[in-house]
Amino acid sequence: MKIRFVLKEAFAGLTRNVTMTVAMIITTAISLALLATGVLITNMTADTKELYLDRIEVMVQLDDEISANDLDCSSDVCKDIRDTLENDDDVESVTYRNKDQSYERFVELFGQSDPVLVEQTSQDAFPAALHVRLADPLDTSPIDEIAEKPGVATIVDQQDDLRGATQNLDAVRNASFVLAAVQAVAAVFLIMNMVQLAAFSRRHETSIMRMVGATRWYTQAPFILEAVLASLIGSLLSVGALLLGKSFLLDQALGSLYDANLIARITASDIWLVSPFVIVAGALVAGVTAQVTLRWYVKK
Repeated sequence: MKIRFVLKEAFAGLTRNVTMTVAMIITTAISLALLATGVLITNMTADTKELYLDRIEVMVQLDDEISANDLDCSSDVCKDIRDTLENDDDVESVTYRNKDQSYERFVELFGQSDPVLVEQTSQDAFPAALHVRLADPLDTSPIDEIAEKPGVATIVDQQDDLRGATQNLDAVRNASFVLAAVQAVAAVFLIMNMVQLAAFSRRHETSIMRMVGATRWYTQAPFILEAVLASLIGSLLSVGALLLGKSFLLDQALGSLYDANLIARITASDIWLVSPFVIVAGALVAGVTAQVTLRWYVKK
């Protein structure tokens, strides 16, 4: 009977001040959606890094003399660099591409996606290079050993490109977390106002219940549950918004990048995996805020 009364009062409380309740639900939904977005982007960034780590190479570009005259890395200078790398246990493989092969690789990579760039690029723009695949892409010590050797012009580490891409994703993630925090503060103040208004409107009823022996928990539980229910509704709306946003916005905007395997996908499973934590977080914040507000309000 007590549980039924608490539930009845909590549901009734949601309709006492509809505008305040709706505002709290929407603010909570936005805050939790942004929080979930930040978590999803964090996971996507980590998955993208793993995706690229398997494909990262370090390109050791050789000087003009080797590029012009050495077709198969048979010159003493080129052979010395290659042998040094191949004899290092931290190097997985070394592939030599002369000028023509480097240009052919460029055409292979960009001929379909950017034919104008290919057309405007001279074949002489590409030097001969050693493409090095490391056993641990994060450990570039083998490259450091040959950086000052004769014949080495420049070293291009694809990790630099990966860092640039992931930094952009990190910036979006950080913005999501900041906006989520701002919205969370707004949601907390709305919960406090909603609880205070509800408690004020029922102050005489609550006083009578306390006079006849009702416990503090029994009189406060409907207000706390009301806040939690509103938060749960907002949480469900945020999950729905994320699923719809993924299907109709994200998949459309990033479809080509997904297909080219340039970034890791955000799947519906990822959203469902994050959702329980978001829902629980929202409910806990709402419940704790309502409890603290009631104690502060009663003491006044």
